[in-house]
Amino acid sequence: MQTPAHFSVRLLIYWISGILLSNYYAPSISILLIAFCSWILSTHYNSVYLEEFLLGCSILILSAHLTLTFHSKEETPAEVPLIIFIESFEGKTSKYLRYQAQWRGGYFKIYSKEPIDNAYYLVKELPKKGFNDQLVLFVNHNKLADWQKLNETTFHFPIRWVDLLRNSASKQWGKMKFSPFLVGFYRALILGDRSMLAPEIKTAFRQLGLAHILAISGMHFGLCYLLFNGISLLLPFKLRRGFRVMLSMSYAVITGLGVSVIRALIFILIYELGIALKRPIDRWQLFIATALICLMLQPDWIYDVGFQLSFTAVLGIFVGLYFLDYFELPRLFKQPIQLVTISFSAQLAVSPILAFYFEELSLHALPLSIIASPIIPIVMIIGGVGLFLPIGSITNPLLTGLLEHLTHVTPRRVQICIDLPEVISLYLMLGLLVYIAHKALHKRRKKKY
Repeated sequence: MQTPAHFSVRLLIYWISGILLSNYYAPSISILLIAFCSWILSTHYNSVYLEEFLLGCSILILSAHLTLTFHSKEETPAEVPLIIFIESFEGKTSKYLRYQAQWRGGYFKIYSKEPIDNAYYLVKELPKKGFNDQLVLFVNHNKLADWQKLNETTFHFPIRWVDLLRNSASKQWGKMKFSPFLVGFYRALILGDRSMLAPEIKTAFRQLGLAHILAISGMHFGLCYLLFNGISLLLPFKLRRGFRVMLSMSYAVITGLGVSVIRALIFILIYELGIALKRPIDRWQLFIATALICLMLQPDWIYDVGFQLSFTAVLGIFVGLYFLDYFELPRLFKQPIQLVTISFSAQLAVSPILAFYFEELSLHALPLSIIASPIIPIVMIIGGVGLFLPIGSITNPLLTGLLEHLTHVTPRRVQICIDLPEVISLYLMLGLLVYIAHKALHKRRKKKY
């Protein structure tokens, strides 16, 4: 594992520390200049530790200064109109109807005493921190009366374009004889829009710990990138890279530019840049560079649960694959073992975060994730082919039966309530175990050779 002391790892740690520091201290430009000059002077001495300490302080202060300068914590004034999208109805409480909504700051919950249509609205309210530190917005009849429902002619261009493409894909699936039930599922799985997804499917995936399958992530983006790569082979060599990048960026916009989508897009763009410059880039360098760029663009993502889950899952997968590389596996079993390793590593890595935010873990999450890993790519391929060939009547019984079977699985969950210090302790323990295993396997390999 070529990462323990690499400068890129230290840079990422220093930058994250600076973002966290910006909540408590606002360094001035003079403090930044003093730190930077001190580091320059330290390079003339033969003290590696002093130089590293001053370099870390300089990067940390620079990160805090830039975070406060370009990403102010001030909320948007309440009188400034916002465009929000009511994505889906999630259920009822004793007094309210609960909806999943989206605004430019991400996802949030809306609690309303009256039904709300799935549409775009122009509002003057901001979601506020609520349950489990999530953003929520409570509305009543008087507030709903002030909401301006937007039709297609009211949208600015990107929203109209994305909505038009999604609706065109849905109509095409319908023409290819896919049932409305599956059209809603594919619209969520491939296009990232859950507005037409059946409520029972959404509930089943959430309770069984499979909600990540419906969220556009690296797996979905990677499969689409392989498709784009295959299509690009039909073009002249000089046009292939630009074609892949253009399609990848377009797909990111269509799926809503969520945190995991932006992470996957930056990952691919860095990979393409490395190929263009003929520079070998391993997965660790891609991971660190992607995380650093994301946090430079939007430091507040460090507090976003989607960002934390996305990068923690990828980190867990990379660690699992690293240890798997130490063993010589038979070709017949290599692929299945890799799938199990990926699912297990990702689930183990994100479990403390899930327990902290949602205070429960699904016992079905790991086995169902392992089963779903080889199935989801096939289901996505069927959806992609189904845009051009009338295969809906053939696949409807199988896919519908599979989804309906999930709704009948009784969820088994464990209630776990942990605080932030306990989460940090768990990750420190996991890090220590990884380090010990790394040293043991490295020693074993040296003895072998």
